[in-house]
Amino acid sequence: MSEQERKILRREFLKKGGRIAAGAALAAGGVCSVVPERAFGKSADDTDTYDFLMPRVKFKCTMNVNDNWNAFPGGDRNLLEEFKAVVRCKVKLPPDCQDSQPHSGRDDQFNAVVDLTDIEEVRKYPFLFMTASGSYKLSSAKKKNIRQYIYEGGFLLMDDCVHGKVDDGDFFYQSCYKILNEIFGAGSVRRIPNEHEIFHNVHNLGDIGLPHIIGKYHGARGVFIGDRLAVFLSSTDIHCGWVDSRGNWFGRGGKMGIGKHGHKEAIQMGVNIIMYALTH
Repeated sequence: MSEQERKILRREFLKKGGRIAAGAALAAGGVCSVVPERAFGKSADDTDTYDFLMPRVKFKCTMNVNDNWNAFPGGDRNLLEEFKAVVRCKVKLPPDCQDSQPHSGRDDQFNAVVDLTDIEEVRKYPFLFMTASGSYKLSSAKKKNIRQYIYEGGFLLMDDCVHGKVDDGDFFYQSCYKILNEIFGAGSVRRIPNEHEIFHNVHNLGDIGLPHIIGKYHGARGVFIGDRLAVFLSSTDIHCGWVDSRGNWFGRGGKMGIGKHGHKEAIQMGVNIIMYALTH
């Protein structure tokens, strides 16, 4: 497939997801609107009602961990609150959650949930978010669906959730690294340089690159399809940075924080990632 064909497919993909309005808003800037939470109920037309959704990917870790795929929906909410302050679009906010409460969210405490089984369900969304603290495996069918989703124009954010000490291990990150190389070929996971626009498009994070909240620092990694960054892989638990709006736990100075950065930088990185995904 040529680069021009990929770009055309990407535009069609976004149209099917109802995101062209969001793309226009990204260029315009301004204050975003948000649909009241009473309208949150799961419906078949969410992709028509909202300009941006951030589905969690549902999967099972192969080891016993506290932080599974559904850890801390409040972190998603904090990021989306900031995103709606930057972009003029309708954002669906996760309900009944705040910062680290609850620890493990119900399916209806995320604005969408997918499990990679049904490609038609997955491809409704141009952006997916995947996190956990343990190792995991995916079936060949799910790997095939990820490959199709990415080549059609989708974007996947994968962030290692490191709830404990840094030496607890980067199990989720290592599983992601291995699976991505299996899907896209050996050597597909590459370092994302600080000069890349994903660190500069809204907030200038070029001096620090990927914020280090907690965990082993491998730098920002990703998979490129042509010149488009299609998968962003982090080992530094930026999601826990989203969670910690009061600076009590995961950011600098917090009880669990051992990295250099905190809530502000993590949120900024999240906004930059979403902006990049919806405009490329």
